[in-house]
Amino acid sequence: MLSRIANSLFWMGRYLERTEHLARYAKVHYFSALDAPQTQNKEELLESILIYAGLDKLYYKDYDKLNELNVLFYVLLDVKNPFSIVNNINYARENARGARDTITSELWESINKLYHFTNEFAYKPFKSTHTFDFTSPVMESSAEIKGLIDNTMVHDHAWNLVSLGLHLERAIQIMRIISSKLDDINKIEGNEVSKAIENYQWPILLKSSESFDMCNRYYKATPSRTNSLEFLILNPQFPKSILFNVCKAYEHLETLIKVTKDDDNPFLFHAGKLMYKLKYTTFDDILANDPLVFLNGVLDNLYKVGTDFEKEYLSF
Repeated sequence: MLSRIANSLFWMGRYLERTEHLARYAKVHYFSALDAPQTQNKEELLESILIYAGLDKLYYKDYDKLNELNVLFYVLLDVKNPFSIVNNINYARENARGARDTITSELWESINKLYHFTNEFAYKPFKSTHTFDFTSPVMESSAEIKGLIDNTMVHDHAWNLVSLGLHLERAIQIMRIISSKLDDINKIEGNEVSKAIENYQWPILLKSSESFDMCNRYYKATPSRTNSLEFLILNPQFPKSILFNVCKAYEHLETLIKVTKDDDNPFLFHAGKLMYKLKYTTFDDILANDPLVFLNGVLDNLYKVGTDFEKEYLSF
């Protein structure tokens, strides 16, 4: 397979996964802001969207202050923002077009349909109440597209490349979501009602990662710091946990690198080392230090895995 095609497949998966998580995070936080207790500053929930998306500094280059309409438009539909949802979908579609001969017509049509929906929406007058009308179809289309990836593609090297991109990006996005929420909670600690606000944040964290129902059923308890973080970081069977996705990413990496007959590849060794570090980490180990320090360390390693893989195998 040409490096150019392989690169397109890998990044198609990453942009699709990034889009879904950003849409869900924006939707959950917008509606949480509407229902937030009086003690919860609604501006902090809007700022959380920007911080999670990595847009907090860029936003203030175009806007003087936080404004509900401006934040939502900037994150969801602003074509001048290179990291908006509409642009992530544009990038995913462009990569799919570049690998058109290796994906199925059903998959291409679904991505193309999402592309046209978002771009038509981007040029309509936007109101904050349109958040649901935009994010819900994006999330539904993302689920459909990922179903088509698994159910219409031969599970060969092309599928492994797309799946590697999906699982690597999902692990990254879940870590960013957790880090964003921990940062939100750290801001309110010391407040007289901080415990109540903290308890309000855990369901938001789980809903932002599509994990609320399963976490409740798994622990048979209301969301708390311990069960929410343990479930999302270390559960080996839940498809949105960091451990699950790092293990899946490693499986796809191993399959792809074995094609090169380079079994002693140091890159695969370092990726495996990261996976086993997570496998044999206990939640007490994470709590022994600042969870944010642990997550940032894993996140740095995952970014390095993605960058090194791209340089080694996908450069053209």
